[in-house]
Amino acid sequence: MVRIRLMGAFAHLAGARELHVRIDGKKEVDEILREVIPRYEEFHDRIIMINGHPARGDAEVEDTDEIKVMPVLSGG
Repeated sequence: MVRIRLMGAFAHLAGARELHVRIDGKKEVDEILREVIPRYEEFHDRIIMINGHPARGDAEVEDTDEIKVMPVLSGG
């Protein structure tokens, strides 16, 4: 299963800090996150990590990978 660790607003929207999703073969990160996080597309800036390494939303993951996603906060 893909382990998904959610931070900040993403955890709030999904109602959990961690989710587990079973996928067959490979799947793009953005596709998975759109399925589990309401309003995911509204966050244009986000940090995605796959197995501890920076990644983009079009990166593919397999059933044994871990995704961590957090929104980018701005302010001053």
